[in-house]
Amino acid sequence: MPRLFTGIPIPSAVATALLALVPNSPSLRPVSASNLHLTLHFLGQVAEVQALRLADALAEIPTPQVSVRLSTGGVFGRESGSGVLWAGLQSSAAVEVLRSLQQRQRTVIEGLGLRCEDREWLPHVTVARFRNPDQRLLQQFLDNCRDLSLDTELQDCVLWESQPAVGTSTYIERQRYPGSR
Repeated sequence: MPRLFTGIPIPSAVATALLALVPNSPSLRPVSASNLHLTLHFLGQVAEVQALRLADALAEIPTPQVSVRLSTGGVFGRESGSGVLWAGLQSSAAVEVLRSLQQRQRTVIEGLGLRCEDREWLPHVTVARFRNPDQRLLQQFLDNCRDLSLDTELQDCVLWESQPAVGTSTYIERQRYPGSR
């Protein structure tokens, strides 16, 4: 069964700039630039027949093109010892457009009998993962993000399959939904 999620790819120039914010350390595992994305929904393992239905159903949802600003950095999982470093979107009308897309996808996903994560959606891009890092490295990342201000266009939505590999995952694009203004 494929392990699926939906999201919006981050343009390569922006991905490169985001990864430059991550301190160089073996305890921090940066996400590959080609894998950086804004997650809309993580679905986990889905039966292939359901995955095909989902791909078709998502095609019925228009994907907006929006201009956003990445303007903050954060850490999830600091207390547990394993987690992620992330860059977040500045609140704007564009973020509300993305929130609407995320909610419409949720309706479709749940209508197919699939489960979505229950936590509130926080629009962010995971830039690195960690396990038991020196806390100074986490603080260094936050300091590096202090003046973060990256403007970018988010254009397409993608249904990805995540295939775990040693130390990372490979993301395979199953379906792309081109954006429109």
